Amino acid sequence: MAVYLVFLIPILTTASEETQLLKIAALGLLVLCGGNAAPLLPIEGSYVARTLNGRALPAELRIPATAGDFRLFRLEQGVLRLSAGGRFTLYFRYYHQLVRRGTRPVVTPVLSDSETGTYKLEMGRMIMTPSKKKGARSRPTIAATISGEEIMAFYLLQNGSTQERVTLVLRRDASYW
Repeated sequence: MAVYLVFLIPILTTASEETQLLKIAALGLLVLCGGNAAPLLPIEGSYVARTLNGRALPAELRIPATAGDFRLFRLEQGVLRLSAGGRFTLYFRYYHQLVRRGTRPVVTPVLSDSETGTYKLEMGRMIMTPSKKKGARSRPTIAATISGEEIMAFYLLQNGSTQERVTLVLRRDASYW
């Protein structure tokens, strides 16, 4: 389509007319791309979690367990580092406990953990594949979308037969490693 637009520009035009025609051609290309063409910015860097399922951090999830019990998960902080060469590190601080039916959550120490692995990027979509930890089961891949300075990651938390869909929104932050 862009080739046809070039042929529509008359040979003898003024600079003003040529500028207008170039703007029209750019608008046409934007329409052809569906308006979703993400700029080709480098994605390497640090991204800090801002929301968990639409709630600002720190945020809690209550995942049903058995007989009225539930698992309480509270995310305090999450930092995703994307490196050149398709490698990632995800660091997170959280609280986690099993709350028995009829009882209240208690104060527990903050825990921290990290995941490393590889990522692949294609047309604004990213797939992160965590590395297998020694002695542990393989972790599921994490699907994400990238739009400008923001990453929206989607995954399932699983507790026995119960699954909870989680959406984590991260924003680029150069102040982190």
